Amino acid sequence: MGSAAGLAEAVQAFHLEQRARGVSPHTARAQRGDLAKLLAHAVSSRWEAWDVKPRTLRRFAQELGERGLDPASQARILSTTRAFYRWLFETQRIPCDPATGLRNPKQIQRLPAFLTEDESAALLELPPATDFVSARLRCVLELLYASGLRVSELTGLDLQDLLREQRTLRVLGKGQKERLVPFHEAAAAALDAYLARRSAFLAERALPPTAALFLNQRGGRLTPTSVRTFLAGALEHMALRARVSPHALRHSFATHLLNRGMDLRAIQE
Repeated sequence: MGSAAGLAEAVQAFHLEQRARGVSPHTARAQRGDLAKLLAHAVSSRWEAWDVKPRTLRRFAQELGERGLDPASQARILSTTRAFYRWLFETQRIPCDPATGLRNPKQIQRLPAFLTEDESAALLELPPATDFVSARLRCVLELLYASGLRVSELTGLDLQDLLREQRTLRVLGKGQKERLVPFHEAAAAALDAYLARRSAFLAERALPPTAALFLNQRGGRLTPTSVRTFLAGALEHMALRARVSPHALRHSFATHLLNRGMDLRAIQE
């Protein structure tokens, strides 16, 4: 492999073996793009073979950053590079693997979006509860903001998890850990309005009783994906729509409690 043709030949052999192993078309397409960048760098840098020093590969990684690629893209390209070099070594095309110490760039830690208290108040006034769908949306928004639940926890609630007199929800969270979560009077009112519409909805459509608290249009359990979809639809004309998600409401809940002086440990619990 002492020429550009030899370098390209090894890349092509890797792609053929990956295809034989049954990698997905998406993965194969990404790997072709990633190794095209590595091959272009190798040719422009006049590599004689793929058998290079670790510092030579670190120079390639540095070049990716200098080209302005975001950290996630750099990490994917370097992951493909490591896989390619592992294959070169395992198929005895090179005597040792110089990519084992190749590190990904540090990822940018983005803080989750959150709403101001005024924005949250405006959001919660958005859907008037005039039918089953709007009452459900109003209740979902109120409970997400009032309780700080994950959307999967919310959609997993059953009627028996609602302790209405205590204004408390019995929630099964991560690791199957159960906790009791209080909610305020406004959320309780939205919940009562939704439950009345829920009963009428089941009766009108002659649907069988179900344990799930939040129902879809067929009478089954509402899914997290559905919550995100109808929340996005309700906010289609709001300037806040790019920043609102179930997780944004969860983060807003915690931020506003912290701003009001609540103990951080209590919020975490």
